[in-house]
Amino acid sequence: MGKTCCPSGSPEVTMVNVGGIKVGLIGVGEIFKKLYESGKKPEDVRDELINEFSIYNYIPSEAQNEYVKALLEEYKKYYGEKVK
Repeated sequence: MGKTCCPSGSPEVTMVNVGGIKVGLIGVGEIFKKLYESGKKPEDVRDELINEFSIYNYIPSEAQNEYVKALLEEYKKYYGEKVK
């Protein structure tokens, strides 16, 4: 995952490469943790990713596919680290 910022108590922002552009997203760690603890494998979360991230972040409809690709890649990394 990308770097995070913000003081303690503030929403955590994670920088994610979306279509070659670094985008700050809120809730990456929390959402990934929730999906992982629910037993969701990367191949099972495609639609859920957009739904979950849209709650906390603006995702332009014309860029949804790019966001899904980027978030799936990040979740695969997260998932891979957890199952080691």
